[in-house]
Amino acid sequence: MKHLVIVRGGGELGTAIAIALHRVGLRVLILERELPTATRRRVAFSDAIAMGEATVERVTCYRAEDADAAKKMLKEGKIVMLGDPAGKSIRHLEPNVVVDAITDEKNNGTNRAMAPFTVALGPGYCAGRDVDVVVETARGHDLGRLVYDGFCAKGGEQADARKGYVDSDDTVEHILFAPVSGSFEAAHAISLMVKKGDIIGRITDATGTTKNIEAPLDGVLRGILPNNSEVEEGERIADVHPTLGQEECFTISDKARCVSGSVLEAVMVWNAEHVKKHRFF
Repeated sequence: MKHLVIVRGGGELGTAIAIALHRVGLRVLILERELPTATRRRVAFSDAIAMGEATVERVTCYRAEDADAAKKMLKEGKIVMLGDPAGKSIRHLEPNVVVDAITDEKNNGTNRAMAPFTVALGPGYCAGRDVDVVVETARGHDLGRLVYDGFCAKGGEQADARKGYVDSDDTVEHILFAPVSGSFEAAHAISLMVKKGDIIGRITDATGTTKNIEAPLDGVLRGILPNNSEVEEGERIADVHPTLGQEECFTISDKARCVSGSVLEAVMVWNAEHVKKHRFF
């Protein structure tokens, strides 16, 4: 399909990328799993899977029931989401670009045969072999760097989270991971202020035992999984930030803007210089 970019993953990074590409006039389809795991749901289109649509920073994404419905909606200028984590619809839709924005630090099967130009985020992919370009996602001097040959630095979205990264305001974001596998129930809504020790959620394991999840510090609940999410031990379930304001829970982060800008740059460079027969404009 002409002018089409498929983004695999509808979390915050995938959403920021979709918005950036949409704003320059490209058609954008997001592929997501049927039970999304994004915690920063107020800045992620992933809620469109359950709700039918989701709006982030005045841009709305709409869920399509199948690939044919997605094509029609894309031609209407909409950002579209399709439940297709395996990417089975990619061959049918024939995109110009595929972006892997799943950010779980492993190779999820995105490859150069999927589209004329392919991009992946963070560790797990080798640029020049698996995909055409890899974008650095680890915070620091190289955040957003485009890698055209080899791997980016080890560590990325998950590594930042586990060590508690330092952001541009020199504050530490504290991420909560599931201590056990089971069914998760949220006790607070995103953007509410919590105190250290407050119960922000509960996990009930296979034996029926319930474990409370407590806030590690005073701050704003920046993200949390929806009720009835099935989680695995070690999976990210929430984060509490000590200094951000409540309104910042509803805007894309500096990191996501940086990474999305780099993806946009990579796509535009490819469009302008490398594959003239596949030009977007």
